[in-house]
Amino acid sequence: MLKRLSSFRFSLRREAKDADSEPSESATTATDQDVDGDLERNLKPKFLHGELEVTRASRVVLYPPVTNKEDAGAGKEGLLVVTNFKLSFITLEDSQSANFVYQENIFLGKNDVTLSNIDMIYQVVDKKKKILSPQNKTSSRIEYLLIVCKNFRTLKFGFKNSEAKKGKNIADALLKFAFPTQHNLLFLYRYKEKYYNTIRNVTMFNKKSDWVSELHRCGASTKDWRVLYIDNESSLPGNSMPMSYVIPKDITDEDYLQTAQTFRGARNAIWVYQYESASLIRMAELADKTDSRMENVVIERVRACHPTKRQPYIMDLTKPTLHTINTSYQKLRQLCTPDSPKTFSEQDDKFLKHLEASSWLLNVSQCLSYAHDVAGRMKNGETVILQENEGRDMCCLISSLTQIILDAYVRTINGFQSLVQKEWVALGHPFSDRLRHVNSPVVTEECPLFLLFLDCTWQLLQQYPQDFEFTETYLTTMWDAAFMPIFDTFQFNSEHDRLVARNEGLILRPVWDWGEQFADKDIVYFSNPCYRRPAVEPSRRSVVLPATAIPLPIIGAPDYHPVQPLSSGSRIVQGIPVDTEPRVILSPQCSVKWLDVWVQCYYRWLPIVEIPNGGMPQVELFHRVILSNICKLQQALQTGDFDDLPTSQQNGTERMVQNLPSVNSFFPFSRNNSDPNELTDILIASNELLVDGSIFDAISQAHNE
Repeated sequence: MLKRLSSFRFSLRREAKDADSEPSESATTATDQDVDGDLERNLKPKFLHGELEVTRASRVVLYPPVTNKEDAGAGKEGLLVVTNFKLSFITLEDSQSANFVYQENIFLGKNDVTLSNIDMIYQVVDKKKKILSPQNKTSSRIEYLLIVCKNFRTLKFGFKNSEAKKGKNIADALLKFAFPTQHNLLFLYRYKEKYYNTIRNVTMFNKKSDWVSELHRCGASTKDWRVLYIDNESSLPGNSMPMSYVIPKDITDEDYLQTAQTFRGARNAIWVYQYESASLIRMAELADKTDSRMENVVIERVRACHPTKRQPYIMDLTKPTLHTINTSYQKLRQLCTPDSPKTFSEQDDKFLKHLEASSWLLNVSQCLSYAHDVAGRMKNGETVILQENEGRDMCCLISSLTQIILDAYVRTINGFQSLVQKEWVALGHPFSDRLRHVNSPVVTEECPLFLLFLDCTWQLLQQYPQDFEFTETYLTTMWDAAFMPIFDTFQFNSEHDRLVARNEGLILRPVWDWGEQFADKDIVYFSNPCYRRPAVEPSRRSVVLPATAIPLPIIGAPDYHPVQPLSSGSRIVQGIPVDTEPRVILSPQCSVKWLDVWVQCYYRWLPIVEIPNGGMPQVELFHRVILSNICKLQQALQTGDFDDLPTSQQNGTERMVQNLPSVNSFFPFSRNNSDPNELTDILIASNELLVDGSIFDAISQAHNE
């Protein structure tokens, strides 16, 4: 990496020398150089341990999305820096960031993006837009650079005020360092800061004991299933397999590993979940489909693990294909990242038509339907085998969604993180290939399946907003974390690759230690104030709403559409169906007509579509204030001291609403002008209360008292 940087800097200095010897109309004057010097002295980029600067350009203009670049005063001027970790844009306004409230990442500034996040780079010369690649030469007369990120963000930089060829230098640096050809060229390997693991409640599934605990948690019979543990990495049947996982008990290690060779990726049947008598199995396709004898033997082994020896159902997950999903993603991102007012207007006029043409929601619908079908079969006592290619892609997605539908524990933050560790990380979803962290010469198929999974989870969250401990902000942040080359969770293709990197000196940092990236005020956004916390820690049962509780209407939430008629144990309160009996599974609406666009994730970088002082963030903030005030009122009732209550509480709810801080619809991903101290106090106070319960718990407790 150091040699690459030295060589690149030498070439930049040589080009700069050539530029000085050939004056042009765009050459800067002495006055301009003085301004540049003052700007660079005032704007000092912050570098991490192991982060090295590649090149920089002064007086670069960052234009807001969907704005005419020629508009006077449309952009803001600052310093643009490329390092081996990020693309950083710094302005004098950033020094006043304390006056704004938004999600602040410890490693990135508001206008920074990691190199791993950059997907496409366009140059604009003489108003002509052209995509750049490491194989193409960049122009020395670049007027603008348009950068499209994998998380739907677009950045437009103008160089008309910069020194000659600065645009070319920036473009060349990005092409050289944003598309590494080897995994060990990622910044992940350069960041050597010490790390002390503080994660306590997330199961990593990298030890035999983790799988044993999961068997017990799900109630699986140890007479039928056991943990296979391989203590020697060289003995793994395939590089994508973990060191330990669950297999049928009546098969020896030798027979299992030998049989695995007949499957793609050496992936024999693997147990991942149990619902009462039904098991959920993941399995790859046969390498040679003309000989199905071994597959029949494996299916018979799985059938023998069922209490009644019931024949398992095999679900084929080969459709939609990775290519189909990736094409759909590209169309969706194109729809969500217009680069001009004209493009935005054209897309907006026929938005629904373009959305339908992308087929993204159709893919979401199909995945939810698969999971709903699997959950229904398991509820009826039928074991299900998920099968596709190597069993590392759609199997991860459908298995995860099925468990979210069936299991209340994985709807908690710790449970969800444990689920991702089990299904995606430990069992080897190829994150590096699917998210294209590396531009490998070996052809690999790119496909953001993890985003599709998060979108499906978001749809469930919209339909059952009280059954999830986490918020959509948590899901959106997780998608951003997939492109943070500091944490190893979403950076590797398998546990084997991760262990090899660790042995080479890589410091492993799980992304679940959110305190490494965010302050407490930002982590607060992850917790849902309307989550109905069960009386006991959920294991496989859903959240139970006490019969005495009075539900609080979720303002702005989508209508509740029950799939089945209300049971005798249900009642209507304030127009909302409420189950007074334990609900075992969710019953999601899977049809496209009930689905929506994940606006926060896909449109948060477009200020033109943001709702000022409105949207669900404002409603959520209102819920947090209610939670805080209820608990303060309870304390006052217990002590008999009402003098310390806020004035808003003493004068009624209407006064409280009037004094509520205002946030915009893309909060916390957009800057808000509310009083940062007041807003932070509300968030921190509500977070302390959420440790013990939610609005519903507080209401229930008050009602009982």
